[in-house]
Amino acid sequence: MIEIPVRLASRRSLLLASGAGALALAGCTTRSTTTPSPTPEPTATVATHVPTAPDEPRMVSSPVATPQITPPPAAGTATPGAATPQATPRSTSPAQPVTKIPDTPEQKLATELVEDEWGIFGVVVLEADGTVIVSINGTTPFITASTYKVVVMADILHKVEQGTLKLDDYIELTGYNYGDGGLDNYFTPDQIGMSFPIEEYLIGVGVYSSNASAHSLLELTTVTSLNDTAKSIGMDRTHLFATIEDLPWWPPEPAIDAPPEEVAAAIEYLEHEFSLGPVNISTPLDMARYNLAIVNDTLISPWVSEQVANILLGQAIRDRIPFFLDGEVTTLDKPGNLEDAVNDVGVIFLPGGARPLALMAEAVPDEDRATYIEQRLALIAAGYTEYPPLPGEE
Repeated sequence: MIEIPVRLASRRSLLLASGAGALALAGCTTRSTTTPSPTPEPTATVATHVPTAPDEPRMVSSPVATPQITPPPAAGTATPGAATPQATPRSTSPAQPVTKIPDTPEQKLATELVEDEWGIFGVVVLEADGTVIVSINGTTPFITASTYKVVVMADILHKVEQGTLKLDDYIELTGYNYGDGGLDNYFTPDQIGMSFPIEEYLIGVGVYSSNASAHSLLELTTVTSLNDTAKSIGMDRTHLFATIEDLPWWPPEPAIDAPPEEVAAAIEYLEHEFSLGPVNISTPLDMARYNLAIVNDTLISPWVSEQVANILLGQAIRDRIPFFLDGEVTTLDKPGNLEDAVNDVGVIFLPGGARPLALMAEAVPDEDRATYIEQRLALIAAGYTEYPPLPGEE
């Protein structure tokens, strides 16, 4: 059984007391249930108006699109001579760390938006061919919060495709997996002790970010399997349930898109997290690679890619990437947050093609403000050259 780390008290005090956190850091239309196909050399279409904030709750009561999980290909339908689909590690990934700062309007606007914000912000925006449009702290490590669940989804779906699990296998929702932290986003306390199919847990994880669903699925896999799955996708610096001893590259060196003081702050923040127990970490580039694989049907296999996309198209938590873009373009995403970390990773489907992206923030003193920043970063990623003023700055 994978031991679920317990998130302890606020981490802000560490950074603020040390001075690291006090740095002024630089730093839809109707949705289909299939992944929109990218077109070659996609370019953003700059809108002629600035979207306004919707009058809607952060979480909608039902999925924007009804998730559809289809059965895996039947045995024997693979290409003759081919083995059962495997998560084969790759030595390279289409999207590489930048060796120079992208010369794009989106890079300039994103940098201007986050450079005076407190906390550490990471942004990567890609074209469907892997071209990097925006890179800010692209390879700097961030705590994943609930975005680690995208790896869980891929890992479990891979096991379903291999035949070691079935979508209609029923798993008991235990009190341990439900947890004692209050209400879940999907299940209710009176459902503890009942059994539900793996398919429902996958929807709970991807659409509602249900911790009870994630914990239940974690009983069906291992830490080694999760990390092997991440590596097979090209997520080279993603480590789940890791200790600092598991990271041969620690401490990370500042990259060209990461000011040294921001990397130092990230190291201090995460080393404190590691001192409390295993941690889930990733980078904006790794998370963008995951979403690039969805777009290109290479997330382990075309079938796994399609199922993850279909689930995430129904995202019920819509306060980050989709916030201003609903009614403008189609998005899929998986948000995650802790009391001092705010993330969202996904894909924006523009008329000219898909743009995978990852927005991550840690050691932030104001979770709401970080959310507002990421709403506007999503607009920039979609090609908007203007965005609404931040609340309180109208």
